[in-house]
Amino acid sequence: MGSNELGNTPASSYTYALPGRLAGLNVNQTSGFYTPLTGSLTSKDIFIGNIPNNTSGAGPTDNTEFNIQLRGHNASAGQSPIVVVDGVQREFYSLDPENIASVSVLKDALSTILLGQNSARGALIVTTKQPVTGAPRVAFTAETGVQKPVQLPKPLPAYQYAYLLNEALLNDNKTPAYTAADFAAYRDQSDPVGHPDVNWYNTILRDQASLNRYNLSVTGGGATARYVIGLNYMNQNGLFVESDSNSYNTNAQLKRYMINSRIDIDVNKNFNVGVQLFGRLQDGTQPGATTATILQGLLTTPNNAYPVYNPNGSFGGSANYTQNLLAQTISSGYMADHLRDVMVNLDLNYKLDNWVKGWWAKAKGNVSVQEASNQDRSKQAPVFSQSISNAGDTAYHRYGSTINQVNNFTNTSWARYRFVQLSTGYNRQFGDHNIAAMLLFDQKNVLLNYDIPSALTNFAGKAAYNYADKYFVEGALNYSGYNRYAPGNQYGLFYAGGAGWNMAKESWMRATSNWLNQLKWRVTYGRTGNANVDNYGYFIWRQFYTQVAGTYPIGSNYPNGAGLGEQGVPGSQVLANVSATWEKADKLNAGVDMAFFNNRLLLTADYYHERYFDVMQTRGRNIALIGSTYPVENIGIDLYEGGELSLTYQDRIGSLNYFVTGNAAIQQSKVIFMDEQYQAYPWNVHTGHPVGQRYGLIADGLLQTGADAAAAATIAGYTPHAGDIKYKDLNNDHVIDQFDVAPIGKERPLIYYGVTAGFDYKGIEASILLQGVANRENYVGSNALDAGFQGQNNGYSQAYIQSLGRWIPETATTALYPRLTAGGNGYNYAPLFQSSSYFLRNGNYLRVKNVAIGYNLPYAWIRKLRLRGIKVFANAQNLFTHSAYKGVDPEVPFPAYPLQKVINTGITVKL
Repeated sequence: MGSNELGNTPASSYTYALPGRLAGLNVNQTSGFYTPLTGSLTSKDIFIGNIPNNTSGAGPTDNTEFNIQLRGHNASAGQSPIVVVDGVQREFYSLDPENIASVSVLKDALSTILLGQNSARGALIVTTKQPVTGAPRVAFTAETGVQKPVQLPKPLPAYQYAYLLNEALLNDNKTPAYTAADFAAYRDQSDPVGHPDVNWYNTILRDQASLNRYNLSVTGGGATARYVIGLNYMNQNGLFVESDSNSYNTNAQLKRYMINSRIDIDVNKNFNVGVQLFGRLQDGTQPGATTATILQGLLTTPNNAYPVYNPNGSFGGSANYTQNLLAQTISSGYMADHLRDVMVNLDLNYKLDNWVKGWWAKAKGNVSVQEASNQDRSKQAPVFSQSISNAGDTAYHRYGSTINQVNNFTNTSWARYRFVQLSTGYNRQFGDHNIAAMLLFDQKNVLLNYDIPSALTNFAGKAAYNYADKYFVEGALNYSGYNRYAPGNQYGLFYAGGAGWNMAKESWMRATSNWLNQLKWRVTYGRTGNANVDNYGYFIWRQFYTQVAGTYPIGSNYPNGAGLGEQGVPGSQVLANVSATWEKADKLNAGVDMAFFNNRLLLTADYYHERYFDVMQTRGRNIALIGSTYPVENIGIDLYEGGELSLTYQDRIGSLNYFVTGNAAIQQSKVIFMDEQYQAYPWNVHTGHPVGQRYGLIADGLLQTGADAAAAATIAGYTPHAGDIKYKDLNNDHVIDQFDVAPIGKERPLIYYGVTAGFDYKGIEASILLQGVANRENYVGSNALDAGFQGQNNGYSQAYIQSLGRWIPETATTALYPRLTAGGNGYNYAPLFQSSSYFLRNGNYLRVKNVAIGYNLPYAWIRKLRLRGIKVFANAQNLFTHSAYKGVDPEVPFPAYPLQKVINTGITVKL
């Protein structure tokens, strides 16, 4: 993926440009705005010192908006791809798309083997723009965009809420809460204080928010030295309303300043030095009550809970609702987060042709420091409830607390990264014979908040041979170690090999097929690793003792004695695992690259088979007799397999250049082994099903009559009624329990795809990206959205339009949801293991992910201004979504910060 696709993305980071662009890379958005750290990444232990709370040896990440999967591997299980920016491993995503030259992925074992103990995860390779020789070239881009939420929940108005709550209460044999007079007052708004009807979404959220970006780049140089400098500023505002009475910003906001510069110097004809300096200043704000708290309250607060303001101008509230949503938004102070990041790269390249032709040596060094902090300047305003006596006197009752603005500072993270890489190699062409070999050493060192540094070390060698660009063979070895494992278990050997055959180069093929430019068959195989032990604890192989909760009574005249307990993970009673080691994966990849008709038609196809073993899991056959929890162990075996296809057609008709490119991936997984408890029935068994398979009760429609309910199998402590979900009694014992839990959903392979089309004609250029997912199912059983009327604040939470599809006798055969109940119905909405097939919905969707159009002004128009070019453009992100299920966004369900539709315009001026 090149700079054109990245530059068309109006977003805060390049990650927004990835969905649908690269085969095998599945990028799911989880939030529409970044989530800052408000607490420290480490905690202190009197015996151990600093303990990382995020248990990630990689250090802090700036990706809080996406779940990135490569070939289906679960990011939450420590299998997300390694990010490599300009040759350095960093969990770094917030680069401006304008500064990036290309993004690619490495997936097979041979391409990733140099990552050693992280080679099983694959890699996301990011390359920033490099210096260009010539006179100074200046380019300035200014962009401004408008963000709008793609989809928000639709709450019921107060009169419908009151009516349906009465129905729910009657279904529970409880007294109705509202009268006909209440319904009328809610509907005609005759009593906005006593009978409020507040659409809180319209009250505290804007219709739109701004996104502004500015980028300045300068490049040039001569034969000896070349340079490139990129400066970037971004200002992204959130959706919360603001008040002019505040002297500070209370809205969600992200401001970022970046500089990325590189100088390449040819010291002599053999020696080249490259120096890169990267700096980032990032400041964010959010309301003092925090974005997450406000959005959660927005989801559950009823429209009729309290008025926004009382007649005297005070914030409305009650004894049950002691905080007002608008007050939390504009009168709770603010949180300010700050991030400072500096990174320096040094590259030394030396050609040793004077000694041995084709011999070279390289050295790369990186030092970077990142510091993040949070300033809590929050406060709290009280709320008031109005009452009018029989005599007509008005009184206001105060609830909640007045909390003055605090000033608390937290150093949320401090990280230092060091990376060094030394390599030497030999590349030589002897007629039709091409030989390449390399030896490499590198080490990545991470120090997080002054804990014990993590160090990942690789000693690797790689050799390749090809004959006439027709036959290819390559192999590599990597002896790789990680210091977070126990001594004796830190180093392991990883290997990979591959072969290729470009059939189109054969003389018998060239003579008969002048339409065929390439037909290259290739296969790779290797043993790779995944050192994700930090995801399960901090030095989990170290057994130690610490004081545990509780005390032992010693007679009646002595203080109780404290007990000590074994621990292997700080902060929990878990045994140590002295044998912990890296996860392993045997990876087979077979593919073909084809090109036809003078490279107008390009096709790439791959099949992969990846067997992960020694996967970290907790034994299912745990027993409590020893008094401690079993540790995670290297016992699991999982299988991932699938296929990927990329197809491009590009051509030219006169001045019209056009292209269509598409990619698709199909992926499937299976649990080969997991140490699960004995299961009485085959449908309870997890082994043999997809990794991450959802389990729950299987629904068989709704109980339609009282007779159906009386005959239905029951859950202990609950009597089913007409309108409840009917669950399948799989073992026919007339009881719904853990023995009726089974895999739910269709175990079909997931398909994700993207299609891009574009053209340019006499300075006009346009493109469109469609991105989608098929064979996907979403679990939509959100109690707040789908059931409503959850027990809350001595009352009931908000309900949404989903409740209109509830079961009633008149709609018994067409109802989409069970009968209404008040306070939460554990039978329908929280069955065993919190899952029921009734709430699985078709999760397929297709988005118009990106649309871009631009016009490059003719040179004849601008040459008198001594400009190289002027381009005006407009682009859009998430312009339209078609989803099989309409109730929630298929990627970002509320109360996560909603996905944003962005309409953006800008201009680029080149000097």
